[in-house]
Amino acid sequence: MDSGLQPLALRIFEGLSGSYDRVLDLATLMQDRYWKAWLIRDSNLGQSAKVLDIGCGTGVLEERLANSGATIMGVDLTEEMVRIAQKKDPEFADSFGVGDAENLPFRDGSFDLVVSCYVVKYCSQDRLASEVMRVLRPGGKLYLYDFSRPRGMFAPFHAFYAYGVLRIIGLILKPVAPGMAFTYEALPSVIRERPWDDSFAAELGEAGFSRVGSKRLSGGVVTAFWGMKQPE
Repeated sequence: MDSGLQPLALRIFEGLSGSYDRVLDLATLMQDRYWKAWLIRDSNLGQSAKVLDIGCGTGVLEERLANSGATIMGVDLTEEMVRIAQKKDPEFADSFGVGDAENLPFRDGSFDLVVSCYVVKYCSQDRLASEVMRVLRPGGKLYLYDFSRPRGMFAPFHAFYAYGVLRIIGLILKPVAPGMAFTYEALPSVIRERPWDDSFAAELGEAGFSRVGSKRLSGGVVTAFWGMKQPE
């Protein structure tokens, strides 16, 4: 993870750990459920696939994939998030661990699919792309999405929410939940200052991905990217 943003990312997500699942629905106005459903559907996940979730948080995506037949591993920078994910289903506790997106603790060619939600904006994009390329098997795919800056016809509404409403929620929460409040106050600046979606397609191409594509979801609130490691 980008060394300059790692402390910020840790503080943001440590403040959310205990209430992450609920806050995820609140902060995205329930849209995260749609985005994850889209990711699962569009990635065409095979029943015997080996999947890596970078930034797994409390295992929200893993819960949705529980009956898919896939083998799923999740890594997250925040230890408390990982512990919560492990407690949800102790049978799969070994499937979660602490890990850095730019230094993945896995062998080359370990996974058929790598997915990630809300991580890329904190990363050095070239390092993330090269690490995902390394751990993918030939023919494997990457699918991820993250918040993007307001643009297009819905930009005024998106900007009002991202730069206004989130900050107001943070101010309201500050007296009773300072950790959570910090997340709401910090996220708008991260979204504004990290235009990651402007350059990520090029970084994927530089890393060797083919069939690179992108899609703006919910009017551009998040942008999704995908790519494939060339088959041998």
